[in-house]
Amino acid sequence: MVKKSIKAAALPDSPGVYIFQDANGDIIYVGKAASLRKRVGSYFSGREAENPRLAQLRERIAEVDFIVTSGEVEALILEANLIKRHHPDYNIEFRDDKSYPYMVICTEDTYPRVMFARGKRRKGVVYYGPFAHAGAVRETIDTLRKVFPFRACRGREPGKSTGSPCLDYHIKICSGPCIGAVSPEEYADIIAGVREFMEGRHDVILAELEQRMRGEAGRQEYELAARTRDRIIALGRLLERQQAHTIKEGDQDVFAVYAGDLDACVTVFYIRGGKILGKQDLFTTLPQGRSNEEVMAAFLPQFYSQATYFPREVILSHDPGDDERDLLEHLLRAKAGRKVRVIVPQRGKKRSLVGKVGENARLSLEVHLAKQASDLGWISRATNGVYEALGLKNLPYRIECYDISNLGSEDAVGSMVVYEAGVPARKDYRRFRIRGVQGQNDAAMMEEVLERRLEKLTRTASRANEETGGVKGARLDSFHKKPDLILIDGGQAQLAAALKALQRRDFWDIDVAALAKRMEEVYLPGAKGTVSLPRDSEALHLLQRIRDEAHRYALDYHRQQRSLRTRRSALDDIPGVGPKRKKSLLGHYGSISRLAEAPLEELEALGFLDRRTARNVYRRFHGMDGESHDE
Repeated sequence: MVKKSIKAAALPDSPGVYIFQDANGDIIYVGKAASLRKRVGSYFSGREAENPRLAQLRERIAEVDFIVTSGEVEALILEANLIKRHHPDYNIEFRDDKSYPYMVICTEDTYPRVMFARGKRRKGVVYYGPFAHAGAVRETIDTLRKVFPFRACRGREPGKSTGSPCLDYHIKICSGPCIGAVSPEEYADIIAGVREFMEGRHDVILAELEQRMRGEAGRQEYELAARTRDRIIALGRLLERQQAHTIKEGDQDVFAVYAGDLDACVTVFYIRGGKILGKQDLFTTLPQGRSNEEVMAAFLPQFYSQATYFPREVILSHDPGDDERDLLEHLLRAKAGRKVRVIVPQRGKKRSLVGKVGENARLSLEVHLAKQASDLGWISRATNGVYEALGLKNLPYRIECYDISNLGSEDAVGSMVVYEAGVPARKDYRRFRIRGVQGQNDAAMMEEVLERRLEKLTRTASRANEETGGVKGARLDSFHKKPDLILIDGGQAQLAAALKALQRRDFWDIDVAALAKRMEEVYLPGAKGTVSLPRDSEALHLLQRIRDEAHRYALDYHRQQRSLRTRRSALDDIPGVGPKRKKSLLGHYGSISRLAEAPLEELEALGFLDRRTARNVYRRFHGMDGESHDE
């Protein structure tokens, strides 16, 4: 059974649809949520434990998938579409006339039927669709019968109880298999024509009919030629309707790539009839130096070599290049028997759609990596791999990683993230404001952060020993815990700074290493050169994941501090502007830059500013400080 609590915690805090699958990969429940993380987590909380239906559902869950949407309304629509398509066991499904209609061919019959159908798919039946409405299916079947005279009988065997042919045979829209007027082989050719047309080989069918019409006219069989002409016209009208339906409703595969440093996810949305009918995530380990465009170029031919259906439009997040797009279009044309457009939209609704798929790819990769990190076997191999590859003194159970974010001369900060047993211990994360270093000196800042952290460890470890009576394994606060490995985001200079802090505090038993982002090289104390771990190694994946988390945590804090400073400095010391008016100004304009652009007349019209204060605010952003005076 899947570790559901870990999977729920890894889900995004975003609106969308969550999908529960069993061990066979079958979808057993689909639900919508304003927050995927909170809603999925609620299934495994204590207050739901008494519900026997939920208990049974929990036992069957083996995988949790999701699709992020732009809001709850879109999630509601998507939930309904997925329920109608997959018929999950644990969903309450309302069956109405709006379930998807298909045209089907019962290929296992001796004389195959071509019919209208809804509901679950069956073996031995070929499906075409879904169509926008039931009338479109019936109209398509009626038109095709004028060209390909297949039977309309409902039973598995053709014919009526009387043994005589029906009216369809007499008006030439049935070939008469019930009276032996057509052999199984000849009838199979008729059905093959239907399938060729529905699978997009329109040009071949129309060319054959035109050749037949010219031959009949040449033999002066004008009645037959007129009938063939009518069939060509009927197919032409059907093609026009199909093209109009495709343009209006949408029939697309939409691909987006999201790549980390070592892994990538390609997500595809299947859109049929303008509706999202499904999502698929595919993951790969990235060779060094591969771009998103190269990932897309390598992925698409593999994907479509196994496909059985080809939409009229393939939409991509990244351009694989003109040559690759041309090759892909030729491949799809050969397989589909018609033109398939491959586009990389730059603006508009399609670009927005690609953005949505890209966001799902990003979140899916995060969940994939979190699932991987919760795998005890993977964690054990990765941790032991780090221990052996770096020649550490300690098995790195607790790893603390440090990073500096210093994008300018002000607001420099440091971060400390903690992983225990390969899993983030977020309650132990810490942030540091740099106090004693001026300018952009990352190495000195790293030394300050480590000095402050180790000084705290020295002071609190002694106190913890007194409070716990020296009992081994007693519960300690996060700063009481000594790391097995200190990982530094940086190179040789940052490693040297960290070593100074460790030696000053006499922590010789803590391992330390630095991971440089550019080439993913590991610097070790006293080692000549660097250690390069294989790009597909679990050890490197673990170190890289921890380092990236420290970088993210530091960058978020830096942005927060910079935003606070900007707001403080811009509105501080303006006569008449106190905390309440400062809040009102920022709430009204949304940002300092928009406030700075406001004309004086607009500021004077604000109900929460008097005339003098409005002029003071205006002068602050136009190079004039000091209190104004009424003229």
